[in-house]
Formats: sequence, C-alpha cells, structure tokens
Amino acid sequence: MILALAGCGGDDDPTGPELVPAAGENTPMETPGVPAGASYDVSGSEWLDLDSGERDEAAADFVADNPGPCGEDDPGETSATVRDYADATLGTDYPLNAPVAELLAEGCAAAMQSGEQDLQP
Repeated sequence: MILALAGCGGDDDPTGPELVPAAGENTPMETPGVPAGASYDVSGSEWLDLDSGERDEAAADFVADNPGPCGEDDPGETSATVRDYADATLGTDYPLNAPVAELLAEGCAAAMQSGEQDLQP
C-alpha cells in the first residue's frame, strides 16, 4: 500500500510560465496609421524620456503629417497646443504604455472642436 502512494505528487513538472511580464511590457508599438520610424511613434513612457526639443519636433511632425485632422491655420501654434495636450493627459487620462500618436490625435481633435488655437488642457 505504501508503494501505491509513492507515485503521487513530488516530481510534478510545472507547465506554466516561470515569469509573468509586467502590464504593458509586451505591448506592440506598431500604431496603425503611423509611419514606421516616425518621431511620434513612441509609447507614453518613451515620450517622457524625450527632452523638450524632441517633444516639440515630434508634435510638429505629427501636425505636418496630419493636416486635415489638425487644421492648417498655424502648424507651429497647433503643434505646441497638441504637445501640451499630450504632456497634460499622459499618465492621467492615458496609461504610460499608450501610443503617443493617439494622444497627439486627441489633442488635434480637441483643438479643432474648441475652435481655439490656444487650447489649454
């Protein structure tokens, strides 16, 4: 009777993953509609690592690449508004793994809906 119980338990080989990745760690960074290698094709956490000049350039590139949704009145002023919107909403309204292109698009939409170029987030 002791031999029959000896085969139970003990040498189990776990089949599950040894490590569970952190939330968002394996989020693909291919944002639909964003050209590969675009300066604004970054995640929120990568956006925070950019310096002020790089953020300005990325927002200006986004506005230049999307004149319809962002308007064509004053691209320089619009890109500053869009950049401010992304800075203000990242980490509060959007998670840090969100594609920044989505935040910039929302910034354009908010600026266009308000009818004001100096929209404050």
